[in-house]
Formats: sequence, C-alpha cells, structure tokens
Amino acid sequence: MSQPAPSRDGTIYTSPPPNLLLLLLAVAAASGRARKLRSFTTLAAITITLIFAWKLLRAPQEQPRRPHRRVAPSPSNTSSRSRPGALTSTDACSSSADSRAQEAINQLFQPLTLEQLVRHKLSEGRRVTCRLLGVILEETTPEELQNHVTVRPSVLEVLLEIAKFCDVYLMERILDDESGEKVLSALSEAGLFTNSGLIKDKVLFCSTENGRTSFVRQLEPDWHIDTSPEIVHQLAVSSSKQWHSEN
Repeated sequence: MSQPAPSRDGTIYTSPPPNLLLLLLAVAAASGRARKLRSFTTLAAITITLIFAWKLLRAPQEQPRRPHRRVAPSPSNTSSRSRPGALTSTDACSSSADSRAQEAINQLFQPLTLEQLVRHKLSEGRRVTCRLLGVILEETTPEELQNHVTVRPSVLEVLLEIAKFCDVYLMERILDDESGEKVLSALSEAGLFTNSGLIKDKVLFCSTENGRTSFVRQLEPDWHIDTSPEIVHQLAVSSSKQWHSEN
C-alpha cells in the first residue's frame, strides 16, 4: 500500500477507498443529469424529428411500371400477315358455315304449316271417319239437331285439309230425317262440299250408337275421330288407329 504523499504545507492526504470514489462519481453524474435534463429532452425531440424526416426522404417514389415485353412474331403470324389472301379465305369459309348453321336452325324452329301438321298426324293414313256432334258441329246431342245446326269454323279448315289427302266419311246418330237435312244444309253453306273431296254421299246417318259403330267397322278407316270413349273402346280391335276428341 502506498504511503500518503505530503503536501507542500506538510499536510498529509490519504486517497479515498474505491467504493467511496464510485459513490462520489455517481452523485456527481446524477447532479449533472439533473441540470442537463431540459437540454437532453430538447435534443431527443430534435433527434426523433430528424430521423422521421430522413425516413420520409428515403421513402421510394411510385415504382416505375415495368415495360411490356414485346413478343416476337411467330412464323405462323408472320406468314399470315404476309398472306392476306389466306385470312380472307378463312373468314369467308367461317361466314359461310355460320350462315348455313343459322339457316338450319331457322328451318328447325320454323312453325309447321297446317298441311305439314295434318300429314304428320295422319301418318300416311288413307281413310278417316269422323263423328259430327261435338267435333264438326257445335251441338253435342241429337236433340239439339232438331232445332239448329252450327258448324265449327275452327275445325272447318282442318277438315278440308284432311280431305285433300284422305277419303273422309262423316257420320252421326239422328232422331229424324229433318235433322239429317239440316245437317247437310249447314255443311253445304259452310263450303264443305265445294272444291274438296267431301260429298254428301259420304255423310252417313243412323238411329243408334251401334249403327255408327257398324259404319266404322265396314269402312275400316285408318283413323276414327269420336267423342265417345265407349265407341273408341269397341273399335280398338277393328281400327288400327283412333283419335279420341273430347269436348
């Protein structure tokens, strides 16, 4: 341990122990920080402001758009450009194909004419028999025929169209001869016997339902049109094709 060094005036000073020296330094530093607190706070604020400003200045601007790469023309494109006639020919073929397809669609969805519809329904039938009441006439019972006879305008055109392709026979049960005459007169006034295959001799009358059934079996038609389910059932064996027309 070193000896105390004498001063000029003869007083001897001893050095403080290490712990005491550290304590003194800490107190001195604390007192210095207390005095410089305000200046340090101001400096910190300025420093933070500078940091933010520096970051803002370094922020990247809007990234430039990447230039589009130009695709080199393929040999097929080059040949197409060098041969405009090929493109014209291809377009013409495509347009022609589209036109044919559209024409086929139009024909497919075109509404059937009455003639086409009749031919389709009859399926090449050659003879047709048809009841008058409830089908050709507005009346539905033989009793009504004694007072009046009315031809349905809606079925007149169809019946005339059927008569162009088939041998048509009309039949009905009546209560007296006067009813038959009224029926023939009404059919004639409606133009049913004018310029068609229908004649008065093909309008048959009977006095019973069985008589109408007998007419159909004798004529052996391809089609029979009737409003009576019983008649249709009875003719199911003898007639190859039948229509059941409801009121």
